[in-house]
Amino acid sequence: MSQKKRKVAIVTDSAAALSPELISEHGLNVASMEITIDGSTFLDDGSPALEGFYARLETSKSVPTTTAPVPEKYLEKMRLAAENADDVLCITVSARLSAAYDSALVAAEIFNEENPEKSARVLDSQLAASSQALIVLEAARQASRGVDIEDVELSASEVVKKVRLVAMLDTLKYIHRSGRVPRIAVWATDLLSIKPVMEFSIEKIGAIARPRSTQRGLGRIRAEMESDLAGKNAHVNIIHAGASQNAEHLREWVTENLNTSEVFVTQFHPFMGAHTGPGLVGASWWAE
Repeated sequence: MSQKKRKVAIVTDSAAALSPELISEHGLNVASMEITIDGSTFLDDGSPALEGFYARLETSKSVPTTTAPVPEKYLEKMRLAAENADDVLCITVSARLSAAYDSALVAAEIFNEENPEKSARVLDSQLAASSQALIVLEAARQASRGVDIEDVELSASEVVKKVRLVAMLDTLKYIHRSGRVPRIAVWATDLLSIKPVMEFSIEKIGAIARPRSTQRGLGRIRAEMESDLAGKNAHVNIIHAGASQNAEHLREWVTENLNTSEVFVTQFHPFMGAHTGPGLVGASWWAE
């Protein structure tokens, strides 16, 4: 079935961890990251081959590596998106975390040379995972309303400024393995049963609390959400890395206590989960 042509189509990458259902619903085009673990390389595309990733990560002796899509992969998605659109907006994972943004810029330059009557633009989300997903979905909603690429990009940029990701780690072991924290921090958090609560937004990256139980960690996430979202129209994306039960409890709390335009649960794709490890649970949100 042919799609109705629109002014703007959206391209992103798999760091956004969007479900196949959301990708299909919003007509998104997604370039996949790659992940290598124990000598095997997989596309980070949510495929069945990745279902056992977190179990494998727990027993692996090697540090997984992740690779951004090369420019050709972004270009392929831009060309595909442009078949049913006048222009293309590509929203990437943060340039601080990956070479994806630079790859997309190269792809956009080639696309624009090939298609002088069209325009491909690239927006650095400055974020990742569930926050990137919320930015992409807002861009897709605006695109579905038939607005120009300038307005779609502006709407997405506004969400970049507003969205917060707050998540609880089960352990610092995997962040240590990727070289981001010292071993003493891992030892101390494990010894004291600390579950670090981290924030990732354009204003702050780092720990905001160090509760000594999972339930206290979840309580801190709920408190942050309530402080930001009480009485407002909220967009919420709950995330987890092999911790579906805690994620579902958080979703239930959100639906019972907050006003939401959208609320859904997604599992961390390995691109991010390789560095956080299993057990992570949290949420991204923004308010209109």
